[in-house]
Amino acid sequence: MITLRNLWRTVFIVGAALGFGLCVILLASEKPGDAIYAFFIGPFSNAYFFGNLLASAIPLILTGAAACVSFSASVFNLGLEGQVYLGSFLGVFLTWRLGALPPLMVYPLVFTIVFCCSGLLAALSGYFKRARNVNVLISSLLISYITIYVVDALIETVFIDPLAGLAATPYINDKFLFMRLLPPSDLHAGLFLALAFTVFLYVIMKKSALGFEIALTGKNPVFARYAGVSVSKILTFSMFISGGFAGIAGITDIYGIHGRMLRGFSSGYGWNGIAVALIAKNQPLWVIPAALFFAYLENGANVGALLADITPEMARTIQATIFFTVTADALFSLIRKNKGGEAWTPSSTASSL
Repeated sequence: MITLRNLWRTVFIVGAALGFGLCVILLASEKPGDAIYAFFIGPFSNAYFFGNLLASAIPLILTGAAACVSFSASVFNLGLEGQVYLGSFLGVFLTWRLGALPPLMVYPLVFTIVFCCSGLLAALSGYFKRARNVNVLISSLLISYITIYVVDALIETVFIDPLAGLAATPYINDKFLFMRLLPPSDLHAGLFLALAFTVFLYVIMKKSALGFEIALTGKNPVFARYAGVSVSKILTFSMFISGGFAGIAGITDIYGIHGRMLRGFSSGYGWNGIAVALIAKNQPLWVIPAALFFAYLENGANVGALLADITPEMARTIQATIFFTVTADALFSLIRKNKGGEAWTPSSTASSL
């Protein structure tokens, strides 16, 4: 639960990071006035820029929600990138194979299969933890890299579009693309899907027995075991849900913007989703404003590159500053907890951010 004190602390951290970004712009830009206006005000200056801001937030909402689930269960899913990638590739492949069917029949089937396959990929780490006591953080990261390399190899060989001029598959049928909401911006109907999934996750985490067991396992696995909770199964299932949400993020981006699978298209969705979850303090509904904030930084840089002399590296510097300040806050919270004699778990650190 986010207390007023934690909320103000997060606001202070984000404000400090933005202040640092302001200093970066002042030092690096030849026309700092124009650059500051373009970066901070530009994303809201017209419908095109604002639509792109919202579109950029869609995958971050879903990957942030994915990270929230695993963090709440006291496991760190660092394989979100690979799970996004696998979900995207499987979704494109299934859409090709089912191209003769109407979209209303294809969407439920594709989303279900993508969720399950990406979830199973993440659940492998939970299984290895149960069977061989393999660290989830390491195994999820390694499995993610393997998945990305395998999918890239398939895109560059078996499924490559020879007319594309880059490593990409052929386009899916236009009838499966999501409706654009603010053309010519990239904003699409997947925004409503992301919001619906986030609300659904909130209901699971806060209003169901499963959510209670996940939270209890994350806060005190020993007590959860005494209470009759199968801790190992909860850890594995939380990884499954986390991976499923990551896969949905990938195929939603394909249906909404790209229309085909491109090598490296996800551009850090998984890692940024982890940062979003940290800012949101593992609260599903708080993922939405946190994702919008990260998207605002990204699009501020894009607008600044068009209207001023801001580079993408400036935005990445600000994002990195936010990430490090938020995690540093978690480290200090960890030190305070240990001094107070409290046991530490990954979820206690994440929830104290």
